[in-house]
Amino acid sequence: HAAEPSTPTRGGTMTFTNIGAPGSWPRRIDREPGDPACDHKDGNDTWGGHCCMTEHHTTSDRLAPFDEEMTLIMKAIRVKQLAVYQPGSDPAAWQMISSWDARSGVGSNLLVTQGQHTSADFTGDLTKADCVTYFMQDEPFACGGGEDYYCPDDPGVMHLGWAGSKLVVFLASMTFDDAGVEKCDGEGQGHPGPWVAFVASELIRDGGRKWNGLCNCYSKTGTVGDGCGEINVFEVVMDDNDYSNREFMSTGVRSYQEGHIGGSVCGSGCDRGGFADDVEVVDACAQKAYERGPVIEAGGRSDGCPTWRRPVGDRYFMILLDEAQRTIQVAVIHPENIPPAAAEMLPDLPGRLSRGAIDAMLSMRLPG
Repeated sequence: HAAEPSTPTRGGTMTFTNIGAPGSWPRRIDREPGDPACDHKDGNDTWGGHCCMTEHHTTSDRLAPFDEEMTLIMKAIRVKQLAVYQPGSDPAAWQMISSWDARSGVGSNLLVTQGQHTSADFTGDLTKADCVTYFMQDEPFACGGGEDYYCPDDPGVMHLGWAGSKLVVFLASMTFDDAGVEKCDGEGQGHPGPWVAFVASELIRDGGRKWNGLCNCYSKTGTVGDGCGEINVFEVVMDDNDYSNREFMSTGVRSYQEGHIGGSVCGSGCDRGGFADDVEVVDACAQKAYERGPVIEAGGRSDGCPTWRRPVGDRYFMILLDEAQRTIQVAVIHPENIPPAAAEMLPDLPGRLSRGAIDAMLSMRLPG
């Protein structure tokens, strides 16, 4: 791929450790009012329909709840390549499970849903409208009769996500003209804030594609995200408040384990020009660049208030979730400065990655 020109950077990582714990979250099921299974909620959903929710429990401490199926979401970003890797029967290797490349425009075991349109064909350019776009596997999700798992009448999201350990990597750019972003319905100026999220697949099967706030698994107490799991992998906050700044992006992990970890923002008081051009990851509280990628421990300490400078030009963006090390690794890598630890994967995106390559990428603490 011909890269959009930009100053090579030293790259950056945010490493979330100690991820996973036994616990529970509310799961929507299709039962009649008064059914004893509705032990979390027996009431109304956002639009006045019946909402039955049961308390769903897990005993796993390996990434849970992020070991469950997860669906990729993107908005306001231009994608050139995308690949998903997972471990197979051979513990010494991870295989490419899903992929897409702009040069062909067609996904392999990858379906893309935007509105009511679902297809393996995809232009890659999500910067023309602020539509939320969902990425899943080809295989349909076997929902059953709804008694144990809610089955929305929404074929576009009824496909498998990725469960267990997984690695998502994509080459993309967030450089575009904000004024060129329309509303998803074409009626006026849209919201130009780039957003990449990796969320529990059952969250988008809530009957409202994640926005059925009164009847989904996002939260069990009404506080931010203490439910089935959502990772705002890269989010540029542009909400016209003190938390907003189009030149920075945040990464936050939300689940029942700790509620919300990470998610620092470099708000209206941050100046992009206050950092060198080769910097990706910065401490919003100390207002300085990291020399070594920050670590955020669930239930423990955090290295400052990590956030990202919004990249100019192409980057490889990566999120790696590993059950063995109970770690989530998020990385931003410039195509002209690929670190040795990622050289088995980038830039070729081969069909197979060794376990050694996975461990090497988990150990990255860029820019160190």
